Amino acid sequence: MVDEPNRLTRADLEAMRQEFGAHEWHAHGRSLELDDDLYQVRQIEWAGFTLNDWAKARGVPLIYAKALHRFLQQQY
Repeated sequence: MVDEPNRLTRADLEAMRQEFGAHEWHAHGRSLELDDDLYQVRQIEWAGFTLNDWAKARGVPLIYAKALHRFLQQQY
């Protein structure tokens, strides 16, 4: 497989989490991790929500939600 220059990595997403403060959000007494965000974004469409809905509820920029979604699409 050839490296794609526009391909997102977990490191890219972690950097975005730091930049946008997504790592500071706590649920049920623990910090959410990248895997939690990826899981939630994977589930929101099934639950009838949009990326925008999730970003607002999570308190993060829509661009972070879109990056998570794009990362998940790259996996398939």
